[in-house]
Amino acid sequence: MSRYTTIRVSVEEKQRLERLAKLAGKKSLAEALRFALTVAERELERVKVDPSKVLSSLAYARDIGETDAEKVDEYLYGVSE
Repeated sequence: MSRYTTIRVSVEEKQRLERLAKLAGKKSLAEALRFALTVAERELERVKVDPSKVLSSLAYARDIGETDAEKVDEYLYGVSE
């Protein structure tokens, strides 16, 4: 027989989990959580990147304001057509 425990999550996280359950067609929050864990584990195994390195790269990120997707080359490379 399985053993169970209780976890505490914020109301916002519970709402996100409820939304995920609905999108994934899961009948309960427990099923949605199992699904999310399975997907996360699979993705982390597939991508061999240290998550701390990805997060540390965000230190160099900045808000550039409103952008136009058609000008992506200009934004990235400074090249205008």
